[in-house]
Formats: sequence, structure tokens, C-alpha cells
Amino acid sequence: MKTDMKDVLTGLDRYEVFLEKLEEEIRNVGDDRIVIVYTDIKHFKYINDTYGYKVGDALLRDFVNEFMKAEGIIICAARVYSDNFVTANRIAADGPSNEEFRDIIHRLNQERETKFREKYLSSRLQFSTGISVIDKNSRRLDAETAVSNANLARKVAKEMENDCCVLFDQSMMEGIKREVEITSSIPRALSQREFKVYFQPKIDTETLLLIGAEALIRWQKPDGSFIYPDEFIPLIERSGQIVDVDYYVYREVFAFLAARLKEDKWVVPISVNVSRVHLSRMHILEYVKVLLEEFQVPCSLVEFELTESIYLENTERALELIKGLHKLGFKVSMDDFGSGYSSLNLLSKLPIDIIKLDRVFLKEGEMQENDRIIISCVVDMARRLKITSLCEGVETLEQSNYLKEVGCQMQQGFYFSRPIPQEVFEKLLDENGEI
Repeated sequence: MKTDMKDVLTGLDRYEVFLEKLEEEIRNVGDDRIVIVYTDIKHFKYINDTYGYKVGDALLRDFVNEFMKAEGIIICAARVYSDNFVTANRIAADGPSNEEFRDIIHRLNQERETKFREKYLSSRLQFSTGISVIDKNSRRLDAETAVSNANLARKVAKEMENDCCVLFDQSMMEGIKREVEITSSIPRALSQREFKVYFQPKIDTETLLLIGAEALIRWQKPDGSFIYPDEFIPLIERSGQIVDVDYYVYREVFAFLAARLKEDKWVVPISVNVSRVHLSRMHILEYVKVLLEEFQVPCSLVEFELTESIYLENTERALELIKGLHKLGFKVSMDDFGSGYSSLNLLSKLPIDIIKLDRVFLKEGEMQENDRIIISCVVDMARRLKITSLCEGVETLEQSNYLKEVGCQMQQGFYFSRPIPQEVFEKLLDENGEI
């Protein structure tokens, strides 16, 4: 076979050749099944960046040697690109079921991960695999669609912490359709003002009076139904549309504050969320300057919240953003503190103004002694660092009283109020903030 039909690094078929072979196999599938296995090496970039491309190339060749040991069932294999590989495997009608085959691949992945981590000194190395199946009932599928289905399952596997191998099913396609439907609707929803800003009150621990609020987004369709944030926020973060939605919220908050100030009505500081996408673009400071000039709202009335994970992922960019916001006069908070692998060292590096303890410390039912100790220590640490403490997720009187006991300065949660529409929040302000 001509050398240009092979991948130079691994000796596998080029992807175009693989698809041609797979098409032929699909036409002759008979009573057997063809199982497409699509795998990538999670954190492969870490190997390249840490040990160099020579080591990365050696890892790819070793990986190919490992999975080609199953040559008895592999029909053809290819490197799609970089560290993405695909194999087509023929399984006899009386062979393992689809689920059993998935379990086999899952076990092999785990064995290979252990072997490769020892050899390449990387505890981060992990294989993510998606599987799709072609049988006599689905042989109308073309090769590219079959591979695409396996690739979609791989993407699902890559986002899962405990499962490195996922079998494709049709519900995944429904998920893709839903994602396309949502992301394609964002421009219209923004222009037609379908997004509504809700406010969740923040309460002073000592007085139990309203002293602030967090602005949260809700999407209300023309028919009155809602698409809730946990459904659309992750999708628009991936698409980058979160920036436009965030800017929409910022403008609404500035306009809300400006209107009340113009009428000499009472206002409290409002916090707005900052997506991780902003750190890669860094246009946010310029946009906020435009809002300041347009609405003339005092900076003391707006606070910017970044989640703990954003600080951890890109500390330098986060520091740059904090300094920029501070220079303009805004306060900055660390949201969801304790939700992940907290780095206490961040608190000494980053000049944040407010720390928001994640609701994970306030579990349902009675407070556990370990959680009490952690909350007490974090609140005390924040006080010593001259950082304001706020605990979110407060749902019971016991929790609220304990936070007062340890000196947590602010509270937020369903015990006081759920996120409420603007008109309800305005009424609350007009009643002098008595919850």
C-alpha cells in the first residue's frame, strides 16, 4: 500500500482510508456487529508541554501498540488527528453484548492508564472512549455518521469523572438537537428581552436586614415557560455566548440602579457573575467602563463574582481582572469557595474583597461537627485577612444562628428568600429591606 495512505507517526491508516474500509465492512455486516471505538488521551497536552513532543510522540506509538494487540477483532484503525484514535471491530453474533464489550474496553482503559502513568510519570493521564455499534438493523448508517456517534459518546465520557467509556445511544442526539436549539435561540432571546434578571437578597447577619443582592438570569419564553440556568448556562459557556448574556445582565443591573437613584429611592449593592470565558477575551473592563459612563452609577453599588474554579484555572488572568476592576472602584468576590479543590494560598495571592462559602458546607439536616469547624476556621481566616465573609445556601434557622455565632458577616439562601423578580425585589427595597 502507498505510504501516503498511512499515518507517518503511527503507521495506522489515514482517516480517509479508514472510512473507505469501514464503508465496505458496513455493506457486508451480515449477522455480525461492527463496533466503532473512538478514544483520546485526556491531558495529552500536559505530556507535550511538560516532557516535549518527542515523548508525546513516543506515547502515541505506545498507545497504538497497546490497542492493536486486539488484532483478532480489529478490522481497521486510524489516527483521526493529534491524540484521537478510532478502530472498527468485528464482533460475532454470539460474541459479547454491547454492554459487555463496553465493560471490556473500560477495564482495558484502566489497565492501560495505570501502565502509562507509571511509564510517563503523569498521574493525570486518562483515556476517554466512546463506542457506537452497527448491526443488521442499523447498517443504513454511513461510516462518517457511525464514527461521529462514537465521537459524541467520547465527548460525554470526557466530561465524566468516574467513567472513561460510554456507549452511544440516541438520547445523546436528542441532547445535541436541544443544544443547537438553545444556542441558536440566544440572539433572538436577547433582542426580544426574554432574559429576566432576578435578585437573591443578601442579609446582614447581625440585623437580619437586606444589605445586598445577587443578580441571576432567568429565561422566560414567549409562552410563559422557563428554561432554567442549569440547562442553558453550560451550553452558552461552551459556545462563548455567555459573554453576551453576561453583558445583558450587567446593563440591566446598571439601568436598574440608575433608575432608582434618579428617583432618590433606596438601593443596595448588587453582585453580578463573571464567566471564565471573560478571562480569555478580557473585553469586560472596556464594557464596564462604557456602562459607568452611560449610567453614572457609583462603583460601590456593583460587585463582580468569580467562582473559585476560575481563580484556580487561570490565576494570572484572574489577578489581572481583579486589579482592573479595583482600579475602576469595584469590589470583587470569590464565589463557591470550597466547592472544589480549594487553594488557600489563593487568598494570599489575590486581593479579593469578599469570600462566599459554598453551600456544600451547609448540608441538609443538622449541621455536622466537621462542617461547623471548617466554617468557623474559614470565617476567622477571612476576618484576619480583612475579607468580608458570606455564606450561601442558608436554609434553616439553626444554620443562620450558627453563622452569627462564628461571626460570618452576611448570609444568603432560601431561608431568607429565593431569587425574586425585579418588581418583587423593588417592593422589598421600598419596605426598607425587612425580610
